[in-house]
Amino acid sequence: MSQTLKKDICELHAPGSQTSQVKNTWIEKCLPPEVQYACLYWVQHLQRGGSHIRDGEETHRFLQTHLLHWLEALGWMRKASEGIQAILSLEAYVPVNNSPDLYVFIHDTKRFALYSRSIIEKVPL
Repeated sequence: MSQTLKKDICELHAPGSQTSQVKNTWIEKCLPPEVQYACLYWVQHLQRGGSHIRDGEETHRFLQTHLLHWLEALGWMRKASEGIQAILSLEAYVPVNNSPDLYVFIHDTKRFALYSRSIIEKVPL
């Protein structure tokens, strides 16, 4: 996902474009099935793999770099709610004592995503 996710992943060059205005075939071209799968299930794979997540490590760096790109992709996929569930799951999984910076980042991400859900669902970019 790190090599795929980017701002304006659907190359619309028009912030404010609504999901209802973009054809599903275009979204599927920009977000092929394997990318959609990764966007939806990366947190579950991380947890089931028993990965230990720490401040400054790969997961933390990924979120710092690609959080908004990931939320944008979920918006185009019409899966913002699933993304919020992944964030909630990640928040519960990260040890607050061992990774305080990452925990706070994920907590703030949760607040942002919950507050912005309707916008992400309608206007991802």
